[in-house]
Amino acid sequence: MSWKDTASGVAGSVSCTMLGLPFDVAKSRLQFGEAKYSGLGDCLIRTARSEGPFALYRGLMPALGSATVENAVGITVQRSLRRQLAAAQQLEPDARFSMATEIGLGGATGIFTSIAICPMEVLKVRLQVNQTNSSWLNEVRTLLRTQGFSGLFNGLGALMLRDVPFNALFYGSYETICTAMMSMNGLKSKDDLGTPSFFFAGGLAGAMGWSMIMPFDVAKTRLQSGAAKGPLVALMLRIVREEGAGALLTGWSAAVCRAFPANAGLFAGVELMSRLLRDEDEVA
Repeated sequence: MSWKDTASGVAGSVSCTMLGLPFDVAKSRLQFGEAKYSGLGDCLIRTARSEGPFALYRGLMPALGSATVENAVGITVQRSLRRQLAAAQQLEPDARFSMATEIGLGGATGIFTSIAICPMEVLKVRLQVNQTNSSWLNEVRTLLRTQGFSGLFNGLGALMLRDVPFNALFYGSYETICTAMMSMNGLKSKDDLGTPSFFFAGGLAGAMGWSMIMPFDVAKTRLQSGAAKGPLVALMLRIVREEGAGALLTGWSAAVCRAFPANAGLFAGVELMSRLLRDEDEVA
């Protein structure tokens, strides 16, 4: 594993969080199931009017922490797995693989990221659905006092069921789209792609990934916010029975509106930081 991959993941996380957090706040509130909004726009406007515009960045610190850990771990693990597979097949370190292989590598990455980010995801969701001005430190104290250390891993099963398929499609489609654009333009290295290509590939990969895993994200949000308890499958069945199947897609528009710019920024930041670190090594 390389520290440069980790640094690239951190750089991408900052742009990802700042571009996507308002939509993430709206998604959490739409999924929470208590406050009633007519849709994404209504949620954003009413939140900003009643609580101030900075409420759209509520949970910034745990969100940034979660994104940093998730992408630092994700980029590091995914790139390490790709290099190890290339070495095992006696290929170049930046070899391109089939879509099926890229999906498998992404799914394996999701196991690591879901465990790493669960505590910060719990805190982020609790802050986002809390309409008082509670701090993340207060939330930590309350959670540890009432549920103990295990409370920081509420909804881990739902998170893993969300993140493994998400990362499989997310990384798999991103790398496959990059490979397709390289082929279309007659390029031999991903380094030859421009920033707009990374924006497009990252944004599309994020939108596709979130569209697929929304039902698990709805259940995860309710478990981590304290709005619901019980096994994941039982909770999902109860939501369908009481609210209809459409409830499992609550917050889809917010998630996709967030996913495109956030993940476009993520991969642009990752790739540009990777190039910067590589160029500095070459100069040195």
